[in-house]
Amino acid sequence: MGYHACMTRIRAEEVRIPRRAREAVARHEAVVVLNRERPVFVIVNPQDHPSEAHGARRGRPLREAVRLLAEAALPDPAFGDDMEDILATVGSGPVDPWARS
Repeated sequence: MGYHACMTRIRAEEVRIPRRAREAVARHEAVVVLNRERPVFVIVNPQDHPSEAHGARRGRPLREAVRLLAEAALPDPAFGDDMEDILATVGSGPVDPWARS
């Protein structure tokens, strides 16, 4: 419950999970499952990955975003003048800057 929709679910009775693996997960240890001495998947306790288990909200809280914007530097009032000087030196830009050249 609460896991991402793209995650496949299986019931515990469909696989044999050794007792030592269950105990390790209960102790919040990750269990690496090997196949021919290569790691194939990891069993973890869902509490160790709350963003995965509970569908974490993306981005920043609004209060933090507003604070960051308030702390940001003000725009340079001379920037537009500098850009006009540059364009006067090199000429105008292309009509469609994204067109193939």
